[in-house]
Amino acid sequence: MVTTRLHGLVPALRTGTPVIAVDPVSGGAKVGAQARAVGRPALVDAGAPSEELLDHWWRWALSRAGRTAAARHMVR
Repeated sequence: MVTTRLHGLVPALRTGTPVIAVDPVSGGAKVGAQARAVGRPALVDAGAPSEELLDHWWRWALSRAGRTAAARHMVR
């Protein structure tokens, strides 16, 4: 899942779905703060969303490592 909203991030965290959190506020705000608080690595700042960075996290989210990390950090 790719989201810029808490409404997308929270269900992904609760279900163990790999999520790429794109904080829509340059420099970070509530989406980034929540992703960091639960240790989600796939966090992209709106001020620097390069194609290479998004592609990197997309491959991670689809990989076994991404699915394992998401399941391990599920928020209940």
